Amino acid sequence: PAYNGGLFAADPEVSPTGALIAGIQLPNSSFARALTCLLVDETPEGAGPVDFRSLGVREFGTIYEGLLESELSVAQTPLAIDRDGFYVPVAEGEDAEITAGEFYLHDISGKRKSTGSYYTKAFAVEHLLDHSLEPALDEHIKRLDGMDDRPAAKAFFDFRVADIAMGSGHFLVAAVDRIERRLSRYLVSRPLPDVVSELKRLRASAVREIEAAGGSAEGIDIDNDQLLRRQIARRCVYGVDINPVAAQLARLSLWIHTFVPGLPLSFLDHNIVCGNSLVGIATMEEVAELLGSDQGSFEAELSGQFLAPVQEEMERLARLSDADASQIAEAREVLLAARRTISDKEVILDILTASRLPEMGYEPTLADLEDEKTRQVRLAEARELLRDSPPFHFPIAFPEVFLRERIGFDVIIGNPPWEEATLEEDDFWSRYITGFQALPQREQEKIKKRFRRERPDLVEQYEREVEEAETFRKLLTSGPYPGMGTGDPDLYKAFCWRFWQLANVDGGYVGVVLPRSVWSVKGSSLFRQTVFHEGLVEDITFLLNTAGWVFDEAEPRYTISLNSLQRAPTHWEKPVPVRGPFSSLERFRAGAAKSPVEFPLEGVLSWTDTAALPLLPSDESAEVFMQLRKAPRLDLYEKGQWRARPHTELHATNDKKLIDLSSDRSADGFWPVYKGESFDIWENDRGVYYGWADPEVMLPYLRDKRVRSRNNRRSPFSELVADHSPEWFADEETLPCMAPRVAFRDVSRATDTRTVRAALVPPEVFISNQAPYFLWSGGNESDQAFLLGLLCSIPLDWYARRFVETHLNYHVLNPFPIPRPDRSDPLWQRVVALSGRLACPDERFAAWAEAVAVECGPLEPGEKDDMIHELDAVVAHLYGLSEPQLRHVYETFHEGWEYGPRLEAVLEHYHSWVTSSRT
Repeated sequence: PAYNGGLFAADPEVSPTGALIAGIQLPNSSFARALTCLLVDETPEGAGPVDFRSLGVREFGTIYEGLLESELSVAQTPLAIDRDGFYVPVAEGEDAEITAGEFYLHDISGKRKSTGSYYTKAFAVEHLLDHSLEPALDEHIKRLDGMDDRPAAKAFFDFRVADIAMGSGHFLVAAVDRIERRLSRYLVSRPLPDVVSELKRLRASAVREIEAAGGSAEGIDIDNDQLLRRQIARRCVYGVDINPVAAQLARLSLWIHTFVPGLPLSFLDHNIVCGNSLVGIATMEEVAELLGSDQGSFEAELSGQFLAPVQEEMERLARLSDADASQIAEAREVLLAARRTISDKEVILDILTASRLPEMGYEPTLADLEDEKTRQVRLAEARELLRDSPPFHFPIAFPEVFLRERIGFDVIIGNPPWEEATLEEDDFWSRYITGFQALPQREQEKIKKRFRRERPDLVEQYEREVEEAETFRKLLTSGPYPGMGTGDPDLYKAFCWRFWQLANVDGGYVGVVLPRSVWSVKGSSLFRQTVFHEGLVEDITFLLNTAGWVFDEAEPRYTISLNSLQRAPTHWEKPVPVRGPFSSLERFRAGAAKSPVEFPLEGVLSWTDTAALPLLPSDESAEVFMQLRKAPRLDLYEKGQWRARPHTELHATNDKKLIDLSSDRSADGFWPVYKGESFDIWENDRGVYYGWADPEVMLPYLRDKRVRSRNNRRSPFSELVADHSPEWFADEETLPCMAPRVAFRDVSRATDTRTVRAALVPPEVFISNQAPYFLWSGGNESDQAFLLGLLCSIPLDWYARRFVETHLNYHVLNPFPIPRPDRSDPLWQRVVALSGRLACPDERFAAWAEAVAVECGPLEPGEKDDMIHELDAVVAHLYGLSEPQLRHVYETFHEGWEYGPRLEAVLEHYHSWVTSSRT
């Protein structure tokens, strides 16, 4: 059935596929084989029943990932797994993971397993609970200490923890144990009479049920710890997941973990539920905002009167201890009654959710919401728009959390999905075309063309899924998630805001696993600034997933962050504590026991435009980092100074129609279209291209685009207007592609052997968006050589690795520290000479080399290496790095690289510049 609002199941809508499956009947012979595989274990000693007693939350996590994130296919040919995790065909006789005709599981993009979410290992869960749940429990205990026995007993279980992307409930199970330990110890030191009496009643009920069933309670030890765990699972923890099977698995995990002999399974239907945490209303403040600033008085009404009708029922539900089957039945009745009572409020929140979509074309008002007829009309529109993304409203689902004095959750924990909220066409076809992602671009285009012709059913399915994904994307980008419209609409960005919104404003904690990019990418900049200004960072620990030690199946070069934050007014004198990155469990344990590196908050806010956090390899790195940061920014804009701005020439998707992607070689007169892999450091042309393009078509296209951009202040071309005439803009001969230019790879990682990969690309090539290039509104070829030299140096690359995760984005590049010495400075002159010579290996660069006053042509390997080493040494002097600092740069640049010989060669040049006169 379709899920609606977290509380009400809409009428079942059976798809054609679902109807087909519903009509299938399995004979006992087929069903018995499947059941036997589930229940019987084949061992060397023989067959025997599977022992399900050892099932734990880890197993449920495996089930969750295996069932919910995979699709089943039949291999048409033998398959292997490439380095990126995609299934690819292999020839007969070669090693294969899957044989022809064999069933295999893959994710929706054709990989062995999804990269969207992973089972979080115990060490990470415990670390997050140490830094978020434990301090929150400290504050809860302190509040109890300030109360008399009766109110303290009433508030004893008034501690709310939520995982709003819970999967199989791993975090919640661990949280139950932590809460039980603290509350159990508290009861030992202060046995609150009302709580002790409740536990005694539960124990007595368990004994009665055991004996009523004909058993004996003798020898069965039911202690307070068991009973407390059961009550905590029932009253303190909340979970939400978009998949109904996940909700069932999470309930099962908690039932098994908190089982008490003689007592029925706790009623968890209320607090462990299915719903989309990102679509719907999270708080009453959100409602007031949607109703407009002049509706502020309605916020107070919503906080009380909106939920007041169900307050008595929710309090009654909390008082029920699920001691026997009758109380479980009563709990169900109470919950159903509460749902009916609050159903009209859910209607209002559905309308408010849909009002964010431009298709709704409606600005809600309080008067409309109070008018029954208008409300019904708007509700029909809203539910039609939200059909593919039914909303989940937290105040409706968990009203008691918003009726308490401390509105919201005390702690938010979990590991949300990280994938983009989009459907890529290539990912779709990978479900049906084995090895599709591993094929060259030209082969992919041919196969897609054939499938579009031969499988109109799949085309229709793709279009339907695109429409659903687009609706969801619109809900996210128009929702209460600032920055979602910047960069890729990754789900984790929206979850960050949801966590923050749901945490109690007066000290709620957030302890979650996130990609490191939450502290670096532009799309999360507003979230970082909100945390820094409206909260406190308790701990950030970075983990490098080397060899999959953090997540078995995740990209091994990913950097992951364990984040513990508190929502509270910030203290500006409190620094930002950071640990790691740690590349193994041993290093993590050693580093977690030490004090973190602490960044001054003012520095974090000033180092970049986006308040990004640097990723330092060790405590000593802070000194080197601060020395490099003394240089001015790359995007400095001052009169008389050179000015370089990154710019994209072609878009691989939008301009695909202009590019020949199918031919194996260039047609006569066509120019290469570069991508990132087309060049490397001091390697201008690697012979690997994205495609080819006809200059007779492409040049007029680029000319017209430049002419249109001259009046767009956001375009770098607008800065050229002052020095160039309209005729210059309209002249194809002045286009950047007619001369050599400095380009860099967009796709890059801090864990690659090099991160900043820049080169002087030759004239008469076009460049895709995978390789932006620099446009210059000030400066000349010598300034280009100077910038290129710094970008290709180890000291600058070391700095870049502090911020880059998967892309060298403009917001990372523009704040790069780039020294600006006078042109008479020997260091400036030497960088230009070295870089200019290294950049000109053949006659295509002759005119550029003449402008820089360097020779042009190939270099002997030894001579080339010596020039590269000297360049690093000169750049180190430009930054003012001491010898120990330069050594540290090399020692921490790349884990496992053999830097010794290169460092010694660089130091030799470094010392020669120290002893020689710079004049």
